[in-house]
Amino acid sequence: MVEDNIDMQQDRRRGPDFWTKALRWLGIFGWFVMIVALYIIDMAKPEETNMFTKNLDVSVRKTWDPKLIQYLFYLLIFGLCISVIGIIINSRRHHRKDDRFKYILITLGAISTFGIIKYLFKF
Repeated sequence: MVEDNIDMQQDRRRGPDFWTKALRWLGIFGWFVMIVALYIIDMAKPEETNMFTKNLDVSVRKTWDPKLIQYLFYLLIFGLCISVIGIIINSRRHHRKDDRFKYILITLGAISTFGIIKYLFKF
């Protein structure tokens, strides 16, 4: 009888609370950081020679820009921190059956971790 009463309890939530909104904004901000990281990767990669650079005898960079790669590393660490904070908040708020994990934060953490490992073993 008590078990039936627990299942029938009314949900007293009146919409998303502060932590739910914070999780959403952490996900959005974390992916904004990843988009900036992709832009930095594009700017840091070696330049390609094309018809214009050959005809005008313009020198092109043949290596990765180490300064930009260092900024990228810091952005990846920041993205990992955002992801870990979001996952901790999400795990603390995961009490009811209809509560869901934010897989976007897990994906952000996995991509950041992969990028950090690649940086540490490649450069």
